[in-house]
Amino acid sequence: MSNHHTQHNYYQAIVDNKEAIATNEFSVKPKLLTINIDVGSLEKNLIIDNSNIKSSIEKKSKDTLFIKTYIIVDGEIIISSSSVWTNKY
Repeated sequence: MSNHHTQHNYYQAIVDNKEAIATNEFSVKPKLLTINIDVGSLEKNLIIDNSNIKSSIEKKSKDTLFIKTYIIVDGEIIISSSSVWTNKY
């Protein structure tokens, strides 16, 4: 398995989910400042869709948003991610 998250199907699913939340909160296209992804045990053919992804806003300021995301399969958290978004460019 590659160490580069962008080469795996879960990466784009996580980023898309978080970007949708940030866009909804800021009402403008947000910019991703940082993302941290912690991966547990993955199966090679793991299919990630919106039913597996649970996100919540941890903290929000006028121009910054902190989002926590979990990917849950069979009741077990297999990936957790935190990110910081901004509405400033």
